[in-house]
Amino acid sequence: MKAIQVASTILARFLLSAIFLASGVNIIFNWHEEEKTLMNVLTDWQACTDFFPRLQEGFSILIPWTPLLLIIATLFELIGGLLLLLGVREKLGAGLLILFLIPATILCHQFWFVEGSMRELQQIMFLKNLAIIGGLILVLLHGAQPPAKESNGFSSGSLRLP
Repeated sequence: MKAIQVASTILARFLLSAIFLASGVNIIFNWHEEEKTLMNVLTDWQACTDFFPRLQEGFSILIPWTPLLLIIATLFELIGGLLLLLGVREKLGAGLLILFLIPATILCHQFWFVEGSMRELQQIMFLKNLAIIGGLILVLLHGAQPPAKESNGFSSGSLRLP
């Protein structure tokens, strides 16, 4: 039973970190396109927030910092993904990934600004990211290691039924 828990934990860490590691590597290999994409996203947000001048001003301040923002995002993805995958300081890794994922989800999957099939796709991507954030919160709270000890099917510290 312990071997199944260990194997399941390793598989879960791999599955949860794979999207971030693949994305981080993709950004590195397609840096200029990703930089243009991020700049377009920030510009789109700036254009869509004309009803709120302070927010629009905030985006105008961020646009020149696009390369630095992309470097930080890529580092958070790669470092967080590696920490989670390797099970080394996985709570820190989950925290970095959450810090990356929250703004990325809001900025990049704004289904409320688009129509038709693109709206449906962006809403699915938005909800997918929310699910991943939920999994990362669990890792942040409980770690990503198998329970140390088991008794009667319940991990130590859990409620024991008669």
